[in-house]
Amino acid sequence: AESDEFVQMFLDEARTAADLRHANIVNIYEVGEAEATYYMAMEYLHGRDIRRIQRQAEKRKMPIPLHVTLEILRQCAMGLHYAHSKTDLRGKALNIVHRDISPHNLIVTFEGTSKVVDFGIAKAESQTQQTASGVLKGKYSYMSPEQARNPAAVDEQTDVFSLAATLHH
Repeated sequence: AESDEFVQMFLDEARTAADLRHANIVNIYEVGEAEATYYMAMEYLHGRDIRRIQRQAEKRKMPIPLHVTLEILRQCAMGLHYAHSKTDLRGKALNIVHRDISPHNLIVTFEGTSKVVDFGIAKAESQTQQTASGVLKGKYSYMSPEQARNPAAVDEQTDVFSLAATLHH
């Protein structure tokens, strides 16, 4: 709360994520400030991230069945498509790009629903803070070449690449 830049980035994330209402995106219920501390109350997801699921499968020497992997990624792709297609009340595209799709940010609930989480470094037209030119945000292992080359010029294809890299991993 002492850093104005951090607070603004936090509020940008909250604004971006709070407006996304889709079965395959974590829900944000409330954003606020209490005693000079900012908070974001979000949906509790009773489940595991994909990286943890992958590690458990490796430990047991049992690969995740292809149809299960494809269903997880299909659901995550549906959530991303919704975010990518989101418009404001006037119909103007918000141009939301997650920029950090990786196994750590894809959760599978014990009920079988896959959700995209952590829009903390998402890029959106509505943001008040923009990423400084040349600043890379995201996990290099899943980052598209375009994102690595020009972080300020990413579009939804960056997230699609990262989702495919997650499938490959």
